[in-house]
Amino acid sequence: MGTFSMLTLTLRAACAAALCLAVAAPAGAGTLDMPALQARLDRLAHDFPGQAGIAVRDGVTGAEMGVKARERFPEQSVFKLTVAIALLDLVDHGRMDLAQKVTLYPKDRSVYWQPLAKNITPAGWTTTLDDLMARMVADSDNVAADTVLRLIGGPAAVQAALTARGLDGIRVDRDERHLQSDILGLTWKDAYVEPAAFRAAADAVPVATRLAKREAYLSDPRDTAQPATMALLLDRLDKGELLSPASTRRLLDILDHTTTQPNRLKAGLAAGWTVAHKPGAGPSVEGVTLANNDVGLMTAPDGHRYAVAVYVASVQGPRERADAFIASVARAVVESWKP
Repeated sequence: MGTFSMLTLTLRAACAAALCLAVAAPAGAGTLDMPALQARLDRLAHDFPGQAGIAVRDGVTGAEMGVKARERFPEQSVFKLTVAIALLDLVDHGRMDLAQKVTLYPKDRSVYWQPLAKNITPAGWTTTLDDLMARMVADSDNVAADTVLRLIGGPAAVQAALTARGLDGIRVDRDERHLQSDILGLTWKDAYVEPAAFRAAADAVPVATRLAKREAYLSDPRDTAQPATMALLLDRLDKGELLSPASTRRLLDILDHTTTQPNRLKAGLAAGWTVAHKPGAGPSVEGVTLANNDVGLMTAPDGHRYAVAVYVASVQGPRERADAFIASVARAVVESWKP
């Protein structure tokens, strides 16, 4: 490592130590060795064959460590967490009701991961708004996400909820249908609700166009987040600063029951640790995985919470490499913790 890199690590460690001294953890609580954690995160990101953004925030002291924590990374399905916050904000203000019945028809289907689509018949399938919210977050269902987003007023409603809470480091600009089509060089058509039609159209896009669209997506500020802002969102959600007590409990319970991507943050846990999280994943285009993310609240054995946001972009090779990297960040947090 060069002199400049060593100096950077030293300065970061000194700043982290100063912050930890300024805001001490409560007596008897476990603590993170923040300088050691920062050095480890720097090494992990340096050795990783892709772009990585990391933020770790101590829920008690407010201390924060990270790598590229204020750069923007593609959100992908992590955005569904912010859609749920916008929905629950409307519920808290009496403008939406989670018991509301919603009927879905074949035309409402989306693309890619949508397990509830098997329930939808030509005659329709009816459920509640609360059920759709749970499927959107815990199962990462794209039909549920696009439907909830439409019902609450579209991306602008989510952005308004984020802006009102000072979370401008997160952007929501498109639903799943339009985002995933744009990435592949397609303009959304209703016919694409048929998976075969969507695949055929995507396969017909020339390789040169796919490559150009891939690079455009990776540099597009739309539908992105700063890891530090997402960690702040998680911390404030946990403290009840974003929603009513009832809505906060409901959303945290859903995050506790996430069923997707167990090989990421969850895979880095040790005995006594848990995580309430929301993963996200983008497609692979011509051998490059565009996004592979996981954000969540890691709970230590003493009940101390740490907000962790890991965003990965432009990964060469198999997606499992990005999964393992995210797990290694969670493992670094666990192993930096002092009971």
